[in-house]
Amino acid sequence: MDLYTIRNELNKGIPLTSIKLRVTDYARVSTDHLEQKKSLQNQVEHFEQYIRENPNWTYVPGYVDDGITGTSDIKRDHFMQMIEDARRGKFDLIVTKEISRFSRNTLDSIKYTRELLSYGVAVLFVNDNINTAMPDSELRLTIMASMAQDEIRRLSERVKFGMNRAIERGEILGNDLLYGYKKDKNTRVLHIVDEEAKIVRKIYELYAIEALSLSQISKILNREGIRTGQHKKWCISTVSRMIENPKYKGYYCAKKSETIDYMTKKIKYFTKEDWILYEDKIRIPPIVEDALWDRANLRLAERKNAFSLQKKNKHIYQNRYLYSAKIYCAKHHTVFHRRIFRKDKKDITWVCSLYLKKGKTFCDSSNIRESELDAIFKDLITRFQIDVNKVGLLLMNYYQNLEVDTGIDETIEEIEKEKNGIIAKKDKLLDLSLQGSITNLEFCERNNHFNQKLKELEVRLDQLKQEKERLKKGNITNHLFEIIKQKIYSKSTFDKITRLFLDHMTVSNIENDKTKMELNIFLSYKKATKELLLEDTYEFKRGYDTKGTKRYKVTYLVKCYYGQ
Repeated sequence: MDLYTIRNELNKGIPLTSIKLRVTDYARVSTDHLEQKKSLQNQVEHFEQYIRENPNWTYVPGYVDDGITGTSDIKRDHFMQMIEDARRGKFDLIVTKEISRFSRNTLDSIKYTRELLSYGVAVLFVNDNINTAMPDSELRLTIMASMAQDEIRRLSERVKFGMNRAIERGEILGNDLLYGYKKDKNTRVLHIVDEEAKIVRKIYELYAIEALSLSQISKILNREGIRTGQHKKWCISTVSRMIENPKYKGYYCAKKSETIDYMTKKIKYFTKEDWILYEDKIRIPPIVEDALWDRANLRLAERKNAFSLQKKNKHIYQNRYLYSAKIYCAKHHTVFHRRIFRKDKKDITWVCSLYLKKGKTFCDSSNIRESELDAIFKDLITRFQIDVNKVGLLLMNYYQNLEVDTGIDETIEEIEKEKNGIIAKKDKLLDLSLQGSITNLEFCERNNHFNQKLKELEVRLDQLKQEKERLKKGNITNHLFEIIKQKIYSKSTFDKITRLFLDHMTVSNIENDKTKMELNIFLSYKKATKELLLEDTYEFKRGYDTKGTKRYKVTYLVKCYYGQ
């Protein structure tokens, strides 16, 4: 039945219950507490019975949102589904308990009731005695919805006031399921859960003493079948939050954040300087020692600062790899990204970013193997006619009369530093054992591991010292020349030369020929004479000499352009 007919019937004095309608209901509670769940069940049963007992109404299965706040409609999936079903004409009337169950936002209440009326659907708020099919309903609805909205504002203020008083009294707030602890509901004091506390100590030791990353720690815990307090797998953020939590060293911590607006739920996060933080080891017994907690958090802060600095400096990312921000799709002017498609990291490929985001239907530019780009640029560099042997002899004349730095002293210094680091770890491990923070078995296992590492380093040191003595006694000329040649032909030298000459390159496919692609290389090098390079355009073929493999044949048509 359409809304026009319903209103005509009501104006004639016919009650709503006497009009033939398809009727559904909507129920909601704002929390998932047991008492609220019972209230929700009562709502659902009451309205289903209320609708079914009316012979003029046809019952349409209702909509229920469990444990979701009324201030936000986006998260109310079944409410939004009800609006969509109303648009499709599945029912004529919605019965609900009161405006506060429908929405505590005045604007949303009016918005959705208007939208429903446009679909020919009215809403009956039973406790408020408002039927939106009636002409005066919007005025009454506005007044009642405003009162409901003000009620949630006052409730939010009461909650905030109560929390502030609790903080003043030093009551422990926050999650009752803090990993490693169990909160006494009566005294509000935390008690250590021994099995979980062992895991907490292990996390701090792995991070602060053994210097493992957050990712490595989470993988170890998941591999050992350990679960978080919510029985979920460990992740980087979970481990990071645990390390940062001052409660684990017996400190009270509150006022880390505050909800600014009860409607938008916008939260302001305070800096550590503004936290309420003080030692309270009676109500919050520590799981880790202060020194271990401080050491772990110092390392965490340093790593976060380093990561933040790296994000700010975009050029760090752009220069991360040799061809980063250097390869572009000629068709779409999008940059190519580096991808590894094999676990052994041998099949490094550069792929158009548009292809990665949207697939081949949006960009069919061919992928390029990094090994083939290296081969092209090595070939290109040889065309500059650099006599490597001549360069080597020139360097020999310069270095022959100098004290040769073979790199041995630097390596010895690094190994000595590593030895000192392990000795420091052994000392810390002994302190933890004496404090009873780790078991004797754990101490023996880690101490043996450190001893084995020290033994290996000692052997390496002896070898280096013997090599250093041999070089002092013998003729170093041949050795020096070999070092120079290795340096000239090294990957680092190749990368430096390529970075120096390469400005950027573009990639495009040759139409109607999948075996060919065009590679336009733009060099920052200024061409001096025509004879400097043998050719400006040449072919580079892939796969033609590779037998018994799945690599397909591709020809690069390489064109070089020079800086002016």
